[in-house]
Amino acid sequence: MASQRSHAHTQLGQQLYPVLEQCRKPEVLWAKLATGRYDWLGVRRNGKYVLGRPRLSAVVPEEPAAPPPDDARDLHRIECLGPLQRTPRWESYTAVDEASDTFRRMVAGDPITPLQSSGIWRARLVLDGRSVEERLVVRPLPRLN
Repeated sequence: MASQRSHAHTQLGQQLYPVLEQCRKPEVLWAKLATGRYDWLGVRRNGKYVLGRPRLSAVVPEEPAAPPPDDARDLHRIECLGPLQRTPRWESYTAVDEASDTFRRMVAGDPITPLQSSGIWRARLVLDGRSVEERLVVRPLPRLN
């Protein structure tokens, strides 16, 4: 008799992802997640990111949460784009120093910044309406053994 092993009928101990992969570089992690064919599962103790494929959930295009920033009005801001997002989330600041300081803390991993969850984003610092710095920011999931 054939077993009913599938994603719809999971059993205790069943491996959900037929293929597990790992990579060390955040750029490779971004590239794999951006294809929409991988789920990010965590980080090993050795620092390697663990991914599973095929992705278990469908990729659904998201609607922009807010209108795009206005370069004339939102002069100083931080924009954050996830691997599957089409439009970035952004937060405006009144002063150059405030935007720069928040960007530096975000890149350093401070949890009290616009990125408060685990994930990977392309973060861009915009000052006086011009992009001045872009960084890949990784907030890891809990470590796996």
